[in-house]
Amino acid sequence: MKRFITALMMISCAPVCAQIRIDADFAGGNVVIDKISSDTVYFRPDLTGTQGKWFYWYFRATSEEPQTWYFKATQTNILTSSGANYSRDGGYTWQRIDPDDHLSTNLFSHTFTKGDQSVRFSFGQPYTQRNFERFIKKYQGDSQLKISTFCHSGKGREVEQILISDFENEPDYKILFVARNHACEMMANYLIEGIIDALLSGAPEMDTLLAKAEIMIIPFVDKDGVEEGDQGKNRLPRDHNRDYSGASLYATTAAIRKKIPEWAGNTPWVAIDLHNPGIKGEGHEKIFFVGKSQPALHKEQKKLAYILAVTRRGPLSFEKDHNFLTFGESWNKSTSYQKGWPFSEWAASYFGKGLLVTTTIEFPYALNGPQPITAQNTRYFGKDLIYALSHYLNHHKPSK
Repeated sequence: MKRFITALMMISCAPVCAQIRIDADFAGGNVVIDKISSDTVYFRPDLTGTQGKWFYWYFRATSEEPQTWYFKATQTNILTSSGANYSRDGGYTWQRIDPDDHLSTNLFSHTFTKGDQSVRFSFGQPYTQRNFERFIKKYQGDSQLKISTFCHSGKGREVEQILISDFENEPDYKILFVARNHACEMMANYLIEGIIDALLSGAPEMDTLLAKAEIMIIPFVDKDGVEEGDQGKNRLPRDHNRDYSGASLYATTAAIRKKIPEWAGNTPWVAIDLHNPGIKGEGHEKIFFVGKSQPALHKEQKKLAYILAVTRRGPLSFEKDHNFLTFGESWNKSTSYQKGWPFSEWAASYFGKGLLVTTTIEFPYALNGPQPITAQNTRYFGKDLIYALSHYLNHHKPSK
């Protein structure tokens, strides 16, 4: 692992002394411990290689004895509006801390109920390679699913490529989903689980889609960053989502720019980039499409947003205007791309030359308006998204 951080502290108590161990020695782990004093752990994110501040942190705490411990952030804006999340099964499932344990904007507590109990904590619900492997097991042997290596990362890790189709006919359409262009943005992978669950559900509409479309999913663009617990966002000299113009610095972005046009060929295609926004605050606690500058492409984005709004069946709300950030508003300006093009800007260069629509979808970490975000309702929104894309393609007549 890139980083191994362990912190120990003895405190006086009767009849024994308690101890806590903090480490990030696992896939996705990230923390800096400033100190442990009495019953409080003082922590912040490891920002190695990051320009400015970001908020990804993920650590394991092991309490020697049953006890309530306090965790105080020494950097601002690294807890969501709902506080933190915890996992007692090694990071496979996550729960939000009880509201009574969310003590302030930078402080939370957790009661360890037995000796030598290990609990993982994070601002979000981390998702790494092993989470994906556990999820995809149930589909092993499915004839509509093919998993292979898209490329190798800069550090030699396999970057997966998932193909889903009936593979019996030449597809009329191709659909591409990419995720984790920013390593820390883990909620995108729960969306992908929902997309895959829907596609392989055997539902008639999904079987009809698979008969005419081939779907490719690249779940971990910044695979090294995901596994090593990097922020990924604002990496120096530029991050993966500013690496789609000029000479690519990263192996995966270079491979996308080369291989995806070859894969799409002359087939009409769609490209969706899944992201997470800031941690909290105005404009960040809702799902939204990021509008493009080209009027004709903007129109197609709005069409897809409208279809999603009216066909959605899951619990998370979505409205075509409220959940759409038009180009020129807030940060969605050309000045945001001074270091290089993001994926969606690169994909947009193919609009009118085979590409039907591309959009970035920003999906929040903790709240969609007043609605709490969970792994399950995130998966359901992924299902809503692929159904909306099916309806969108139903309104397009492929040329033969």
